[in-house]
Amino acid sequence: MTKHFITAVLLTLMVMLSACSSDDAKADSDTSQTDSTAVAENDSDKKDEKKGNWGENGENDGPSAIPVETTRLTKGSISSFLLYSATLETEQTVNVFSRIGGLVEGIYVEESDRVRKGDRLMQIEKDEYELIEQNARLEYEKKLADYNRLKALQAEELLSEEEMLNSEISMKQAQISWEQAKLNLQHTTVKAPISGVIGDRMVDLGDRITTTTNLFTVANMDDKIVRAYVPQSEFTNCYKNQPANIRSDIVPDVEFKGYVKRISPIIDPQSGTFKVTIGVRDPKNHLRPGMFVNAELIVDTHDDALLLPKAALIYENERTYFFLVDADSSLKIELQKGFEDAEKVEVLNDLTAGSQVVVLGQNGLKQGSKVKVIEEKTYTWQRKEKQDISAALSQK
Repeated sequence: MTKHFITAVLLTLMVMLSACSSDDAKADSDTSQTDSTAVAENDSDKKDEKKGNWGENGENDGPSAIPVETTRLTKGSISSFLLYSATLETEQTVNVFSRIGGLVEGIYVEESDRVRKGDRLMQIEKDEYELIEQNARLEYEKKLADYNRLKALQAEELLSEEEMLNSEISMKQAQISWEQAKLNLQHTTVKAPISGVIGDRMVDLGDRITTTTNLFTVANMDDKIVRAYVPQSEFTNCYKNQPANIRSDIVPDVEFKGYVKRISPIIDPQSGTFKVTIGVRDPKNHLRPGMFVNAELIVDTHDDALLLPKAALIYENERTYFFLVDADSSLKIELQKGFEDAEKVEVLNDLTAGSQVVVLGQNGLKQGSKVKVIEEKTYTWQRKEKQDISAALSQK
């Protein structure tokens, strides 16, 4: 009995131990499977990250390549200048008045019409002036007849010299009155005093005008000027026929050439400035009187200078830098600046034309940063420099 009981207990313990071993193996299997899945996912992420850094041409840009836009350092001309803002004017702008008064009977021009000197602008009712002219003519003819009759009497010594002189004076006065009446009749037609364009028409049909009524404004659009008021300290830097550049925000892509026409020799004691009148060459008539423009008086010019667009510059602690692209890396350079204008700056660093510089994306760069050039830009002034060089070579 005791022997059978011990045997049963041992069998029960063996069954229990077997069940525990099975559960532990299953848990270890589940843990191993979970760990394998995590490792596989990490490997997949690494592969995806590595795959994402490859360029379209199959070249690896590296893990930190920064996309940038670039341009090339260009050889060209750049000038030092004095910059002034002013309003564009015309050398000849005339307010048209009538020499006589009356009713407006006809208007022959409108605003923006081009006219030549002597063209009809307006007609004043002339009936009254015709009658005045006819009456003055008859009076003159009567005085002339009296003078001729008295002259015949004087030949026969039947008239004193005083009577003859009075008759002659009276005849000449009548002649002058007739000439004045004819002139007033001519002035019933208002004519253009200069050639140009009608700027304003300030009169309508039926208006009664006087000699003080402003009728039209005529501007000579072919002769434009800018009046700049320059500080007296720059007096020695200004001279007649000095070249100038004129720019306007209305036509931002066009640079107009100019020259100094006149320099006032007088310094204004209140403002400490003197007046410089700049002639503007605008053959295609892009500019209009009244436009706000910037005038650059060129003081000196550097030809064959190395030029960099201002878009490439970054400023740090009162210093100026730009980035060159060297292979696939960035090279930070502190700018040694020469002349500058609104678009570009002269580079005095020991660099060569054609070097690639970053013009977009440079704010995220550091010395030695990996870069990827996505576009190379060409600015308008760079194309112009190339055209000027090509033209110079063709002339040779």
